[in-house]
Amino acid sequence: MNHLASTVETLPRAATPARSNAPWRFALRLHAGYLVLFTLLAAWTSSQVPKFVEEAQLPVWPPSAPLGAWFERVVLLPLYRYDVLWYVGIARDGYGAERGDSVFHPLYPLLVGVLGRVLGDNFLFAAWLIAQVCCVAMLAMLYKLVLLDEDEAVARRSVVFMLGSPLGFVFLLPYGESLLLLAVLAALYAGRRGFWWRAGLAGAAAALTKQPGALVLLPLLWELWLERGAAVRAGRPQVFLAPLAALSLIPLALLGWILYRAGIDGAPLQIDQPLALVDRVLLSPSYERVWNHSVSWPWVALQMALQQAAENPTFYLLFNLVLVLVFALLAVYAALRTRRSYAIFGLAVLLLRLAIVYPKLPLMAAARHLTLIFPIFVELARWARRPSAVALILLVNTPLWVLIAQMYVRNAFVP
Repeated sequence: MNHLASTVETLPRAATPARSNAPWRFALRLHAGYLVLFTLLAAWTSSQVPKFVEEAQLPVWPPSAPLGAWFERVVLLPLYRYDVLWYVGIARDGYGAERGDSVFHPLYPLLVGVLGRVLGDNFLFAAWLIAQVCCVAMLAMLYKLVLLDEDEAVARRSVVFMLGSPLGFVFLLPYGESLLLLAVLAALYAGRRGFWWRAGLAGAAAALTKQPGALVLLPLLWELWLERGAAVRAGRPQVFLAPLAALSLIPLALLGWILYRAGIDGAPLQIDQPLALVDRVLLSPSYERVWNHSVSWPWVALQMALQQAAENPTFYLLFNLVLVLVFALLAVYAALRTRRSYAIFGLAVLLLRLAIVYPKLPLMAAARHLTLIFPIFVELARWARRPSAVALILLVNTPLWVLIAQMYVRNAFVP
């Protein structure tokens, strides 16, 4: 642990960060290390608590023939839980095959469907492969974004703290999180450098990946004002036209998905009922009927979780509640210290997630969604300038990372 902390501190700084391949090299090494750890942990856990017949029958070691079946058993099947089943099902069968599948935005399952068919209908492997590529690219993009304001040591610590956070293993799962955060970070990086069409395209990809993706529009508008607000005050508002046209791709992408989803679900948009309209924007009507969840004020879900914790204090509920409260406090702390546009994004994600209420399991999957608030990890990286501070954070996070990852494979924790 101390050796890793020292390494994070002492790696040499690139002479030209914008053109250096240092972000990619570091992201690849970090991803490879955590992927090996996660694969070994998941394979061993699945052998103890198997979900599928293959997990019970095929040994993890030594490798057995055919190697394709052994690879699937060791690497892929232990991850085939929860949302992965939905993504693979949508990629294979399209929307409408299962009630509630339209809650999942289309970009990730679309990519999985295309690659899966290229790979001979191997959709689970396609989902895993896309997630790994996106994870590496996401880590490198976070590194590059941090370099716009900080040195390389802070950039390295930021990516280590993100992937090594208690829910950081979700970026290694065949989930949409790695693609989503890659698109968000790419949009912010392009916006801060003044490439507004790139920012709009990346933001549209984020909006088509998961619910929080469209929120990247808010910090991009702030960055646009910082760049061109002086021109407006000088009487030249036309300088906003081209960037705003580019950023309009984000709400247009979301609107297109909402209209398509309304057709799938057979639920018309009720424009005359504002709260119902918000529900349709954020949630799938069919998924709402399946899980009975809705949009409410951000404190309602917390109140419900606290009430259930007092009446029926299950381990999952208490553990998840503590994780969410810690993430929420860190998000507020980061918002007070970070760049204003990043603060806007972080607080928007926090409020959006707390506004979604699951009566059966309050705050279900909230900690995973709050892991998208990247300013948390950047501010921790700025604070942890001494190797002892880095070691302390890793010492706290690593056991939680291992515990929650193992619980995921055992079907004991919805991340």
